[in-house]
Amino acid sequence: MEIQDVLKLASADLFLPDLTASDKDGVLEEMVDALLAQSQLSNKDSVLSMLKSREAMGSTAVGPGIAFPHGRTLATDDLIIVIARSRQGVPFDSMDGDPTHLFFMLIAPPQDSGNQYIRSLAVLTEKLSDADVRTGLLEAGDYAAFCQVLTGGE
Repeated sequence: MEIQDVLKLASADLFLPDLTASDKDGVLEEMVDALLAQSQLSNKDSVLSMLKSREAMGSTAVGPGIAFPHGRTLATDDLIIVIARSRQGVPFDSMDGDPTHLFFMLIAPPQDSGNQYIRSLAVLTEKLSDADVRTGLLEAGDYAAFCQVLTGGE
C-alpha cells in the first residue's frame, strides 16, 4: 500500500484544516461530526464511545505533534479517514507531552479485507516520521496542497 492508496480513503470533505476544539474530547467530537455530515454513518454516540474507549487504553497521540485516533465499529462497512489540523495545537496526552497538531482518524469495519486499516496506519506513520513532511502539512493552504506534501509532489 502506498500513500496514494491511503489518500483514496480520505477526501477534501473529510479534511478539517482549522480545528476549533481545545481538548481531546472536543477534537474527537469535531472529527466525528465531520464524518457524520459526509458519510452514511449515523450513530455518533457509538463511534465516539469506540474512539474514547481506544484512547482510554492509551493515547493515540504518538508525537511529535501527530495523533491517530482509530478503531473498528459496526457503524461502517468501509475504512474511512478523517484528517484534521490544529495550528495552535491541542493537548492530546501525547507521549512527548507536547501539543498535537495533525490528526488522522481511521474508522474501520470489524472485518477489514486486506487489512487496509493496519496498512494505512503503517503508511501514515512512516510518512509522518519525516519532520519536513509534518512542517509542510502544517503550512499547506488547502487539501490539495496537503495531499501534495504527503505524496512528495507526485
